[in-house]
Order: sequence, then structure tokens, then C-alpha cells
Amino acid sequence: MTAADPLAGLRPGASPAEAESFAESRMRLATAGPTPPRVPMRRVVLWSAVVLAVESAVMLAADRSLDEVLLPGYLILMAAFGLVFCLGAVTVAGFAAGAAAAGLVVLQPDALLPLLAGAAALALGCGIAPGWARVEAWQAAHARPLTAEEEAAVGQRALSVDRSRGWSRGVRLRNYWRGDRVVAAFLVLAFHPCMAAFSLWFIDWTHGR
Repeated sequence: MTAADPLAGLRPGASPAEAESFAESRMRLATAGPTPPRVPMRRVVLWSAVVLAVESAVMLAADRSLDEVLLPGYLILMAAFGLVFCLGAVTVAGFAAGAAAAGLVVLQPDALLPLLAGAAALALGCGIAPGWARVEAWQAAHARPLTAEEEAAVGQRALSVDRSRGWSRGVRLRNYWRGDRVVAAFLVLAFHPCMAAFSLWFIDWTHGR
């Protein structure tokens, strides 16, 4: 017996075996939607901790000050978690990168503007990153049950698109662009350094009164 075509309707007078095969095919389509990227956060945290430990040990052995030890550590955390945030669409990593940027602002208050420029560039990358598109598609697919038409569309996309890449040939770049995603990513990255800069300004202002 041939498998049922999930993109076609069940013919009238179908046998129970055909109806069961058709229902199983439709169920597979309902669960075959896009999957979010899997980011090994434990490995990212572990390797970041190892690099920070080595860097701190080397800097302290060289008789450097605490600020000189913390500065490259913040930069390492910003780079590691910023890339995870942009490529893997992990919001927690974005807040971690922002917190590292806030620590850098505390050490170097004049670094706020370059950090905001970097946050803007990273947010622009989030606007076209395939990982973000996959997460949004997964959230949309699981927000409510799929209708029969939507299941058929999911099945057609599964047959014609390589989901592992997240990009389709012949599709223009602007079709992947999401301006609201860029704004949200920038707010996540810029919140902590801006709050740190404001706190430093407020402390200086209260001391001057």
C-alpha cells in the first residue's frame, strides 16, 4: 500500500487503512515545522570560564592591576555571548553581553559610545540572522494548532526547502529583514551599559551638590 499524499484530500470511500495512513501523514506534517537553533550554552559558559581563568592567572602573574585584569575579561564575555545572541537567538546571552558591556563602562566611562555603536552593528546582524528567523517561525508554529491548509503549506515547504540552512535560494535578502527584531536586539544589548553610564553620572551629580 502506498503512503498517503498529505497535500491531497482523502478520497471519498477510502478504506480504514488509507484513512489511518492519511492521518499519520498529516500528523507528521503538523510536527515537521521549523526547529529553533540548538546552542550548547553549557559549552559556551564552560569555555568562557576557562579562558577567563587563564587570562586572569596570566595577568595577575604579570603583576597587573585589577582593572587591567577585568578589562579583557569583559571584552571576552562581550564577544562570546554577543555572537551567541546574534547567531543563536539566545536572549539570555544578549543580556549577558550587555552586562559585560556595563562592566566595561564602569571601568572606562568614555567607552559608552563605541559600545553603543557595536551594539547597533550586532543588532543589524540580528535583523538578517537565520537563527532568529528559525526561532520566530518555530514560535509561530507552536502558538496555536495548525489548520489543514497550514499543515499542507508546512509539508510543501519541508519538501522544497532545506531547513537546516534556514535560507532559500532565489529569495531576496529583504525578505529576511526584520526591523522590529533589530530594535529589540539593540535594546537588549544597550540597556545595561546605558544604565551603568546613567548610574555613574547620577553618582557624580549627587556628589557635586
